Amino acid sequence: MPLQQTVEQPLRINIAQKYRFKPFRFIALFLTLSSLQFAQPATALSDPAAEAAVKEQQTATSSEHSPQTFGHMGTFFSQVIHYFGTRYRFGGETAKGFDCSGFVRFMYDKAFNMHLPRSSREMSAIGNKVGKNELQPGDLVFFQTNGHQINHVGIFIGNDTFIHSSLSKGITEDKLKQTYFDKRFAGAVRLLNVPTEKLTKPSAKPEANTELSEPS
Repeated sequence: MPLQQTVEQPLRINIAQKYRFKPFRFIALFLTLSSLQFAQPATALSDPAAEAAVKEQQTATSSEHSPQTFGHMGTFFSQVIHYFGTRYRFGGETAKGFDCSGFVRFMYDKAFNMHLPRSSREMSAIGNKVGKNELQPGDLVFFQTNGHQINHVGIFIGNDTFIHSSLSKGITEDKLKQTYFDKRFAGAVRLLNVPTEKLTKPSAKPEANTELSEPS
């Protein structure tokens, strides 16, 4: 019995220390959420040959019409944690510092191999628009923090939470229901599982320096 206590005690300490850092808590939660939400339904009594044919067809269809899938969210979650706390930097799109659209563009390129427009306003014009109550992990959420034009963007990760580059906190997570963001919410788009032809870069002009307004 003393030996068991000796082995278990360091484990408890390590677990407690690991989950003291806030971003680690959402990683476990959302990896579970995404795997449950986007996994293919099991068919215990189905024909293995038929299953293989269906999977092959789905793969071919996905490769031809939809370059990315929600399955890539696991890659996103495993990578994004490394950038929490990275400082805000106007015009930045590297690990040395990000502005809001620079961060989104960086993560989409790294995790999903998708090359997005540079500004949040341009990003809002591509993909499929989705309602606030239809959001899924990976969707982009937009805000009007100064006037009536979109000038801030983040990545929704589920559970009313999104990740973005904040002027005051750098890369961080916040809740959509927070009063500040709730009042300034300006829409959302889905880019994952969207056919390539719907991801054509718009001809909109890059936004002005309004991205300097809080919380960009």
